[in-house]
Amino acid sequence: MSNPQELAIIREVRDGQVEQYRFLMERYHRGLILHLFNLVHDEALAEDVAQDAFIRAYEKLSLYNEDFSFSTWLYKIADNLAFQHMKRSKVTQNIEEIEELLPDDRPSLSEETDKLFMQEAVRDAIAALPVGYRQVISLYYWDDFNYEEIAEIMERPVGTILTWLHRAKQELRKELYGQVG
Repeated sequence: MSNPQELAIIREVRDGQVEQYRFLMERYHRGLILHLFNLVHDEALAEDVAQDAFIRAYEKLSLYNEDFSFSTWLYKIADNLAFQHMKRSKVTQNIEEIEELLPDDRPSLSEETDKLFMQEAVRDAIAALPVGYRQVISLYYWDDFNYEEIAEIMERPVGTILTWLHRAKQELRKELYGQVG
């Protein structure tokens, strides 16, 4: 459910005070772009899709159901647009092209360099995941959505979301540490 301040803004926009929509855009702009970047791995495309999502949400604001969170609805619109673009562009992830992320013979590094190396390895490992797993990881860990909200955004049962999250974490462990389970 949306918070009362958001509902008031949405109602004002529906009543013709269209300039109020900028408050919703300002609130969700950065997070939405980060979320989309984690899906499409292209900053310009993430910004374009976010902009399109805000426009689409504005155009369809009369269809918004106030029983649900505005952010969930907006992210669902954005995800659908991103997936449409990926289908059109036939974007695919090729796991075989991902280099070995943590070679055993790497040189000894300072603690800070180790931290940066691990962050890059995690980003690369996440990029290698199937798109659904990437989306679940992004929504859960970076965007702080709960399982029910993720299920709604992805139009999947909560059980599927739990399974995908578990499998995504297994794949990440396997990729990063050579462990399963």
